[in-house]
Amino acid sequence: MYRKMLFTLMAVLVMVSLLVVPAAAQSADPVQAAAETYFAGGAKTMKAADLFANLNDGDTSNDPFRVDIRQAADYANGHIPGAINMPGGAVFTAENLAKLPKDQPIVLNCYSGQTASQATAALRMMGYDAYNLLYGMPSWAANDKITYPFNASQSGNYRTTTDAAQFEGTFDAPKPLGDTVEAAAQAYFAGGFKATKAADLFANVNDGDDSNNPVILDMRSAEHYAAGHIPGAINVAPKDLFTAAGLANLPADKQIVSYCYSGQTASQATGALRLLGYDAYNLQFGMPSWAMYLFQPG
Repeated sequence: MYRKMLFTLMAVLVMVSLLVVPAAAQSADPVQAAAETYFAGGAKTMKAADLFANLNDGDTSNDPFRVDIRQAADYANGHIPGAINMPGGAVFTAENLAKLPKDQPIVLNCYSGQTASQATAALRMMGYDAYNLLYGMPSWAANDKITYPFNASQSGNYRTTTDAAQFEGTFDAPKPLGDTVEAAAQAYFAGGFKATKAADLFANVNDGDDSNNPVILDMRSAEHYAAGHIPGAINVAPKDLFTAAGLANLPADKQIVSYCYSGQTASQATGALRLLGYDAYNLQFGMPSWAMYLFQPG
């Protein structure tokens, strides 16, 4: 009788282990774990006014390390005092990573805050105290050569809906681009940053071929999503998306397009999704590029 009970207990333990090990293995992936840890606390950005106040408080010991990831010619036309130039694709080379301090905040700026957002997310996942300069260089200074590259006249003003969409099914995660966050970042950023325009997204979802439609993620608040969103978009917060369970909602064989209010937060999510092996894109300039009248700053 005792032996029969022992065999039964062992069989149950084996069955439980078969169920538990895959989930544990998935959560043990260092790239996924780093993304989950970072986004649990929200995307990190810094306003130009706060950076200015920091740099002019009379205490240089708390100054952040400034990195301008625009092209060298644009950097030469004017940049934040003290910022060094590292064009975006080069930030994650071993040589340039060695120049970034681990014991000092780092502020990255680009043209509109969207490419710097992707780099910020990757650096955060690698353990750096990094921040994206909200809205990029134009938020610091604007002139005839430094302008924000989007305005209301460029909005597509496409149709929106209040009908909520849901995820459909669960899927296996793709293989990350590297065994570590650093390796994945080097693999992704070497090929440039991925984004899509509202006009291209509109053309895709209205081409009569539903098989190539992307999964669209709306990363705004539930309130603003309910007020109107891109047809078919699913409302999800980054902190929920990057858990193992959240990522299981995303098919590995489809494009993923994320959007938010202006492209800052969604671009950070896009960078992390790319490191994780997804075919992800940020919707340039966020919801206003699709329908301007729904824009809510935040």
